[in-house]
Amino acid sequence: MIHACDLARDVLPILEGQLAAGMRPSLLTPNIAEQSPLLKPGKCEEARALSLLEAWNRVREWRNLMHESGADRSAELLHAHSFSAGMAAVRASSGVVYQLKRPIEKLASAAGNCEENSWLARSFRVAEQFVLTRAAAVVVNGHSQRLACLERGVNAANIFLIPEPIEHSLLESVPERNWLIELTGAEPETVFLLVPVISGSESENRAAFLRCLRVLCNVRRGHSDVRLILLGEENAKHAIFEIASACNLMPWICVLPPSMQDRALATSDIVICDREHAQNGVAAEVLARGRALLACDVEQHRDITPDGRGCLWFRACEVDDIAKRASFLAGNPQFRRALASAGREHCRTTRCAEAVGAQYDAVYRSAFSKRKGRDANTPKPQFIPLHVGS
Repeated sequence: MIHACDLARDVLPILEGQLAAGMRPSLLTPNIAEQSPLLKPGKCEEARALSLLEAWNRVREWRNLMHESGADRSAELLHAHSFSAGMAAVRASSGVVYQLKRPIEKLASAAGNCEENSWLARSFRVAEQFVLTRAAAVVVNGHSQRLACLERGVNAANIFLIPEPIEHSLLESVPERNWLIELTGAEPETVFLLVPVISGSESENRAAFLRCLRVLCNVRRGHSDVRLILLGEENAKHAIFEIASACNLMPWICVLPPSMQDRALATSDIVICDREHAQNGVAAEVLARGRALLACDVEQHRDITPDGRGCLWFRACEVDDIAKRASFLAGNPQFRRALASAGREHCRTTRCAEAVGAQYDAVYRSAFSKRKGRDANTPKPQFIPLHVGS
């Protein structure tokens, strides 16, 4: 089985998990992908996405690469991780697994290449539909992608919902409170609430900051020794301080730069993930780090923990509901620790590399059974010598 992807680092967690599960995956990637300035490390998938026309041009490159490497002939299965690789693969082989992170027209729209409903985006939606329906199996990471596949005519039996693996280092992270206590001038018993980085327009961010500070105000009515940690750049910091000063909350807040989010996530007692955080998957990192999670009840968060293990749900953007649950966790440290422990164990059993890698076994077995011209179904021809009598 060969993984066809633009960037090797994008599939390394999957490869590690599959190797741990006893599989023997191989990797096929064009050298140009690692050299392109558009594909530098540290950029999100949408930001480094090629334009639609470039993606189509790369289909030919992928076809040549698969032919020259012999992947289209020697591999029992091809696992394609991009539109270009997928289009080339389904034209060359019947044993294709297609990994869908987001529909291609949504990726292009998020990268600013075109409008989602433009004629070009609709054309590529049809092209990706061809890939989805020709693939022997489709792997998605969330229910929204699964619904998108069903809308495009993919057989439900061919769709496999498998979560993205969590880094092993997150599952082993240990909280270090001293730096945060010294930075904020807090006491050892202080409860730290953390709101991860909020990315949106200036007005949306300001509304979110105001909501967070209102939550802090409500929580402090019952628990005076609570601090709120926010993350933001200088312009966001100015807006936060302006609101906090008007509400007399300056002594009880701390604004850190976004670069310190990982350290703050590993340390804070309670992490609040509202609608603004649903798309970036930060809630999964919170659970993996063993922190108590307050999450709004939306589809993306349900994908992470369907039965709510390791978190308390709240109604999105409702201050009173958030404050009520935050107050409960702040006043019940034993329950808070048990909740955090349950969340980490949930991630360990469902999202560690080994667990995720093992889930691909069913995908590959299903895809292999759909290959055309397999040895098991089509016996090799036997040549019988012809003897001509005199």
